[in-house]
Amino acid sequence: GSSPSVIYEIAIEPNGDENWKRDIKPYAEEEISVIRKNAPDNIIITGTGTWSQDVNDAADDQLKDANVMYAFHFYAGTHGQFLRDKADYALSKGAPIFETEWGTSDASGNGGVYLDQSREWQNYLDSKKISWENWNLSDKQESSSALKPGASKTGGWPLSDLSASGTFVRENIRGSQNSKKDRSETPKQEKPAQENSISVQYRTGDGSENSNQIRPQIQLKNSSKTTVNLKNETVRYWYNTKNKGQNFDCDYAKIGCSNVAHKFETLPKPEKGADAYLELGFRNGTLSPGAST
Repeated sequence: GSSPSVIYEIAIEPNGDENWKRDIKPYAEEEISVIRKNAPDNIIITGTGTWSQDVNDAADDQLKDANVMYAFHFYAGTHGQFLRDKADYALSKGAPIFETEWGTSDASGNGGVYLDQSREWQNYLDSKKISWENWNLSDKQESSSALKPGASKTGGWPLSDLSASGTFVRENIRGSQNSKKDRSETPKQEKPAQENSISVQYRTGDGSENSNQIRPQIQLKNSSKTTVNLKNETVRYWYNTKNKGQNFDCDYAKIGCSNVAHKFETLPKPEKGADAYLELGFRNGTLSPGAST
């Protein structure tokens, strides 16, 4: 509690059926009461629904603690004006926002980089005086990484070690996004993700190498202005079977597991990291504009 530079973040990226009023707010109230016993004045940031995007819900039912902020996440290649509208609404209600995760890529962390959309987001954050943290400081082989593969793990990076994303983020941290004098390269702009489309967000539900199961967690988001019939949509997840028999189980689906169809397909020619894929489809259900499942 004596270190004002320490910021607490709780309830990171709630998703699925978790909502603010029923699940996230009660959890945050319990956690905050414990933190305040040792840190009466430090900032506490709490996540919001749909991977910390639904700051509008929190704004309508805010926590009573005087030094709390609400987490707001976006990825430039996936999220656009519809998400800024949520932030504008929250701010209009006096809810303080902290952008604790954003990327120059799409929501997978590995599509892009989308520099035009990132600049649009940076201009927005600057205009609203919203603090931010970028994903991610690593040398992983994906477009959101700030470092190129093989960069030192102990710091002291020359400009040549920065990826296209890292170069862009560095310039924005330094307040020199329009300056080219110290760029190691000119980042390439890729074709933007379509606003009028369905985006797919993925995270692993079981990272254990010794487990006999793979637990992909997948969310579909309707970013278009029209209702989407899920019967027309399929999602494929590629993986390596390791020559084992395959069984499918649905732990949870917002539209109900009974409405989720599946099939396993073996690739005629195995590719790097995959010899099969799981295809998910839907027997029923729709997604209204802005909705997810």
